[in-house]
Amino acid sequence: MATATPVPASCALEEVLLDGYAYIGNKPNHTTAVSLTRNTEIIVASFWSERPPLPSRLYVHCPELESSAFSQLPRILCVVEGLILFRVAIRCREPILYEECDYFIYHVDSRSLKEIPNPSPFSIRDDDMGLLPRGNHYTVAALVPTSDDKVFTLHLFQSEIRRWTSKDVSLEAPQSEFPIEIPRDTDACRLLSHTTSTVITLGGEDGTMGWVDLWRGILLCDVLLPAPKLRGVPLPWPRAMYLPNGESRINFGSPKLYRGIAFSKEKRCLRFVDLDTIFKRLPASDKERGIPTYRFEGWEITKWSNCNLTNSFEDWKADYLPIHANDIKLNEQMQKQMLEYQLLWPKAPSQGNSVAADPGRNLENVTVFLPTPSMDDSNVVFLIAKAEFRQPKAYVLEVDMGNRQLKGVTEFGTAREPCARVICCHGSVSQV
Repeated sequence: MATATPVPASCALEEVLLDGYAYIGNKPNHTTAVSLTRNTEIIVASFWSERPPLPSRLYVHCPELESSAFSQLPRILCVVEGLILFRVAIRCREPILYEECDYFIYHVDSRSLKEIPNPSPFSIRDDDMGLLPRGNHYTVAALVPTSDDKVFTLHLFQSEIRRWTSKDVSLEAPQSEFPIEIPRDTDACRLLSHTTSTVITLGGEDGTMGWVDLWRGILLCDVLLPAPKLRGVPLPWPRAMYLPNGESRINFGSPKLYRGIAFSKEKRCLRFVDLDTIFKRLPASDKERGIPTYRFEGWEITKWSNCNLTNSFEDWKADYLPIHANDIKLNEQMQKQMLEYQLLWPKAPSQGNSVAADPGRNLENVTVFLPTPSMDDSNVVFLIAKAEFRQPKAYVLEVDMGNRQLKGVTEFGTAREPCARVICCHGSVSQV
């Protein structure tokens, strides 16, 4: 098995977009690494890197096992500076229990693949786990709520000692209160407590990491300090939360569908994006699946930056005025590709009074979700797009906010895991 070697300090990082689940298959290249599962089965990982908007891919393979031995596709938890943390479920019972899974750290650059101990008896959600690279070492960190909303349990795995430790950490500096009262009798009460959606790594001498509730705010923690504390950073208020009559048009389900965050290590700055969508239910249902059908009527992107990271809403500065889909320009090449992917189609002529004309599909009618601000280019936002929301095939749109134009579009992949919540995983690797 390959051993870890330090990555040269001169190695530049580039951002990548990945499917949230690895591909099962043997596709070796210069990054291929080998390890063993806790049941001593050989496991192989290979990483195929592409520049966004093209998707990068992680391939996982167990040569001694049939692909059916995987109870679930390997789940990518985070990608940070060439390190990939992923979870593998082999011959697990249904529903899958985390304590039966294997966890691996894959160092793409040094071709190192190592199993880390399962955190059992602690039950840690995938979204609660983050990764902090530290030169030749790393820390896996998870922040788990307790019955006290001002106290969390911090679970740490340090690569030097190869075991999990736990300590309670308290919220020392809460974020500012929301500017309006949150009604407790609606689903907006989701904003009253912290539920982590994703974890960001800021780094630095104290090992700063952020547990992000994309609806509410960020809990920052210096995980390398002997007695770490939590401090809150609010996120911009959802612009579309309330209509003029006070009625919410947001379903406070998975915030990843509407909101995304990234940290620019070069600028030491947070980038945040909010996607506001308007859609209506159509009178006809999907006859094959017996489910309602919807049509997007418009969508709008707003992007902010925050370089201060205090507990004040005032730290967030809008980078641009909100950009509606109608404002985004498509050159001839982008128009052609969108038509080829059937994300757009022209309006059909009317066939008489008895037959309604097909209204066609313009950019504002394309189903978009999972907005992701670029780590590298402050102007760029990535969106996952589909011709229809429930179709498995997905595409990536690369929107240049500064020039208000569609910069790129490419096929991202096809959903392979039933009811998968995670389609896109955002991170960085060294240029290899």
